[in-house]
Amino acid sequence: MSEQSNQKSNPNDPSVRFLYGTFLGRLILELCLFLKIPAILGLFLRSPFSRFYIKSFIKKNKIDMTDFSDYKESGLCDKTKGAKHFRSFNDFFTRKKSEQSLKISAEDGDLISPCDSLLSVFKIEADSVFRVKGFDYSLSDFFDSAEFSEKFAGGDCLIFRLCATDYHRFCFVDSGSLGETRFIPGKLYSVQPIACENYRVYTKNRRFWSILNTTHFGSVAQIEVGAFSVGGIVNHKKTGESFEKGEEKGFFDLHGSTIVLLFEREKISLVPEILSGTSGGAEFRVKYGQKIGFSKNE
Repeated sequence: MSEQSNQKSNPNDPSVRFLYGTFLGRLILELCLFLKIPAILGLFLRSPFSRFYIKSFIKKNKIDMTDFSDYKESGLCDKTKGAKHFRSFNDFFTRKKSEQSLKISAEDGDLISPCDSLLSVFKIEADSVFRVKGFDYSLSDFFDSAEFSEKFAGGDCLIFRLCATDYHRFCFVDSGSLGETRFIPGKLYSVQPIACENYRVYTKNRRFWSILNTTHFGSVAQIEVGAFSVGGIVNHKKTGESFEKGEEKGFFDLHGSTIVLLFEREKISLVPEILSGTSGGAEFRVKYGQKIGFSKNE
């Protein structure tokens, strides 16, 4: 199966199956969250004591480090000596690719993926509700407000689920300026499929939303959703600042996370490969900067 193939079957991690798929596991999970275990784990993974885990993580997940040669110059990573030059697991996890290795679809009107991830696509109904993994979500659930429900009703919802092995930096999908932003504190459930089937994670988890005033797609809502042991959602721009398509918007700290994009009605068309690959609720592998659609006004 190629990297760009349809991801209809994506097994959950065994530990996640236990924690979210069994009664005992869910009790243990809630106790862990109550005791702030994810925060404690995050502190450890940001410490030098976590460096031992990097090399085995790279080997186990077959992560190609070729695109991270810039770290040799900063002293964080020496390609000839492997992962031991990272200061912590989090230094490795938030590693930044060289600009030359980032492939951005540059054509005007192209809609690009903001990240490396598994993409699923949903239509927002006229009453501002869409169904994900057995749960009905309203637009006000994402924003903690009904303010934007009318704006995005009838539009498109794109959900980009990052796995722990993915590149955890994300970019702007078009040029424009940054509108309103807000951080919403929350819990840190996993975003693996079985967790999404048992919890309304997109309303419970920590998240940061922003309104992008884009050149080709009108107002676009981008919501970054944290997950288990993800201690931070870092964004570089402030309200009123401009940005370019493909420019880095920010990054996640630690483990798998999710980005949700909401588009207004009749603003985008997805390319045939994406439409077929995400049919029936399936997930489809996409890459940072890859063309996934285009503006209907072009």
